[in-house]
Amino acid sequence: MKQAHLAGRTRGLRPSQQRQLERLSHRRHPDSSGADLFTLERLAELAEELEQPLHLVLDGRGLCRVLWVGPLSGSEPLLQHLPGARRRQSGGWRLISCSQRQALEPDRHVAVMALDLNPNTWLIFNTQPSPDGHRHAALFQPDRDAANGWALIESRHLFELCAWHPGRHDTVSLPPPTGPDKGLERVLLLTLPTGDPVGSERDLSELEGLVRSAGGTPVAVIRQRPGHANPQTLWGTGKLQEAALQVRRSQASLVITDRELTPVQARNLERLLDCPVMDRSELILDIFAQRAGSAAGRLQVELAQLRYRLPRLLGRGRSLSRQGGGIGTRGPGETQLEKDRRAIARRIDRLLRDLKQLRQHRGRLRDQRRDLPRVALVGYTNAGKSSLLNALCGRREQDRVLAENKLFATLDPTTRRLELPCPGAPPRTVLLTDTVGFIRDLPGPLVEAFSATLEETLDADVLLLVVDLADPNWSGQLSTVHQLLDSLGCHALRQVVANQIDRCRLDAIEAIREREPNSLFLSAMRGDGLCGLRQWLLKQFFDQASESGAPLTGFIPEWPS
Repeated sequence: MKQAHLAGRTRGLRPSQQRQLERLSHRRHPDSSGADLFTLERLAELAEELEQPLHLVLDGRGLCRVLWVGPLSGSEPLLQHLPGARRRQSGGWRLISCSQRQALEPDRHVAVMALDLNPNTWLIFNTQPSPDGHRHAALFQPDRDAANGWALIESRHLFELCAWHPGRHDTVSLPPPTGPDKGLERVLLLTLPTGDPVGSERDLSELEGLVRSAGGTPVAVIRQRPGHANPQTLWGTGKLQEAALQVRRSQASLVITDRELTPVQARNLERLLDCPVMDRSELILDIFAQRAGSAAGRLQVELAQLRYRLPRLLGRGRSLSRQGGGIGTRGPGETQLEKDRRAIARRIDRLLRDLKQLRQHRGRLRDQRRDLPRVALVGYTNAGKSSLLNALCGRREQDRVLAENKLFATLDPTTRRLELPCPGAPPRTVLLTDTVGFIRDLPGPLVEAFSATLEETLDADVLLLVVDLADPNWSGQLSTVHQLLDSLGCHALRQVVANQIDRCRLDAIEAIREREPNSLFLSAMRGDGLCGLRQWLLKQFFDQASESGAPLTGFIPEWPS
């Protein structure tokens, strides 16, 4: 029975040449390792005669399943000549290439362009023998630490490498992850840069921060050049082939894109990459689900997730296929998709009723605190809002909130009493609320679901806009916060608070002074400038100036020597 397929650039081959190739493809190779020397030598002669590179695809039993004629860069239809996906991914596959190139350096795209599988070895040898009569060859294996993804194992004569066995070498397959990233989900980032290189790098850095905040570790980045996007996938075929190879090299278990995907685009990417795909919006929802500590937070996250996934149900698995509707063709019946949609719609209605009760409950709590001034800390995520709350109100350990160097470390709003010292009078009290951070392109379902939380911001008397001056993109983050507040219809007084002035550049201080002349400068971690902020709040709410002669706005504290 014919087992191998002769494919590739076979047009123009003489019948005798086709028969020679077919006879070579039917020869048996050693199981799991090595290769037949006669086959390789004859293959080199035919490659020289045809002036085409030749490639053998061997399975775990040593049988040739495909003999590919021509360069691998045009071998996308090779998938049609291979067995099913489950058998392809079972392991033990080998890729043997006979190339006319002099340099024995693997093409970084070769594995994916040739196969949608992970070849454990790649043997390359010269078509022309050396003066001693032997053919020089090199053996490579995938290595995520190598510059091009391949590590050189051996470089010897061909007859020596034909007897190669995995037991003789330490590196056979990709080793499991070790070090600080062990146990974390390995993520490949698929980006679509804009025309602004600086802005694209900032967006990529933010995406990496979101991945780490979600508990993953970025292992590789694939960038698509502008103007080469495919509407069906947003990324070109070549870049997706490179991404599929990089997934296997780096042992990535998840692919995250920096663009929001339609349901069709997500399905196409998962099919081409053979790996779960998540877009940026879904990543943010996942972070919120992890950070939701209270019942109210979990309620809002579930609502946001259901609203996001409802239009993306189509094609999610075989369980959503159409159900039978009776005998014959009397009707299509009810589809599983319709059942799932109706179940999600019922759950959304229930969550909306619960959120209405939550909103009423928080409204009653705010009514009980009407006699006290209300201040809300707002700003971009990871700008230092929680650190500022701890510095102002966290004298006792039970009053402190979680403050981590992670995006969206705070999800549930937290309110604390802030005592403002007043010379010659009892301390004045204001309520200080730490809110969830903002981010650019915040998913719409998330904004709608967290309306009960955002009401804490809308109901505040004063908004302290915390800005991280140490971030190179502080100006863009400040603009994003202003735009989101405007979209929410927030009309409260906004006061910019420039944080981390002990770590920022001097030009950043001058720049924010020009943009926001009344900014307050402080360092939440060091505690510098907090006195000026308290004086500003005291004057704002109680119309009473502090005893300090220092100005209340635009004041930068002196650093201790």
